[in-house]
Amino acid sequence: MIYFFYDKKKILVKKKENLIRIDTYIKFILHKKNRNFIQKIIEKGFVYVNNILIKKNYIVKINDVIEIFIPEKTKNIIPENFKINIFYEDEYVIIINKQSGLVVHPGKGNESMTLINGLHFYLLKKKNIYNKIPILVHRIDKGTSGLILVAKDKNILEKISKQFYINNIKRKYITLVWGYIKNNKGTIICNIGRSLKNRIYMNVFPNGIYGKFSITHYKVLERFKYVTLLKCTLETGRTHQIRVHLKYIGHPILNDKDYGGNTYKEKKLFINMKYQALHAYYIEYIHPIYRKKNYLICPIPDRIKFLIKNLRLFK
Repeated sequence: MIYFFYDKKKILVKKKENLIRIDTYIKFILHKKNRNFIQKIIEKGFVYVNNILIKKNYIVKINDVIEIFIPEKTKNIIPENFKINIFYEDEYVIIINKQSGLVVHPGKGNESMTLINGLHFYLLKKKNIYNKIPILVHRIDKGTSGLILVAKDKNILEKISKQFYINNIKRKYITLVWGYIKNNKGTIICNIGRSLKNRIYMNVFPNGIYGKFSITHYKVLERFKYVTLLKCTLETGRTHQIRVHLKYIGHPILNDKDYGGNTYKEKKLFINMKYQALHAYYIEYIHPIYRKKNYLICPIPDRIKFLIKNLRLFK
């Protein structure tokens, strides 16, 4: 059965609600759905916790952010023919180099022209017709470009997802941030959680009482007059982690409308820029079948190359 995502729920786990299984927790949220339905949507990859797919016996914790994509069986995902950048593929996994502006999952307000729609078309046009749903192991924001790991079935998904919990999957990003960063490298350690004023956004909570522990390492690659080019390495993978961390230290990402990157006077220099200057250029994981370390590096996209070229003129 092919599903169509028609609704999405996002829930923050509160203190009194933690330490129960994810399927039991979701049953409280979707009280009209039976336990069998809930376990099926978890198994098929429709439930994320902190942007990572989980198994039905996952124990929810305080400040977990749970996203549920609720499927409707009466409609199909429409395979759509548009360009998706297949960076690597074998029998078990696909790695996509996602362009900025592409939504990864169908959902309310984005029923078509998502990465999943494109993957369905790509897999269906192959000689051996693919009748399973491609499952994203993790996600990146609409405005962020770069590498995304996709499992071709739920067994592969389970093998890869375990690597997130033991930090075997490494992800690195390149970004342009406002301001001149003096130190050549640094580490940002703090708690991140949903904003208490607007739950759409994430905030830093330095006292550690609220939010989830997070670590980002950064290294300066080049300095310009108004801007610094950074490499960022994730040690944890919280929602909007790099974007929130860089805002926290006073250096928001160029054109990041959600986290203050479009409020600088010098932004007129980059008026043609549509999305934040953030690109996931590196991913490393242990192959779920071959058990060998696999790493991929994709090139910097033209949109960021163009910015770097222009910035060098102002040095």
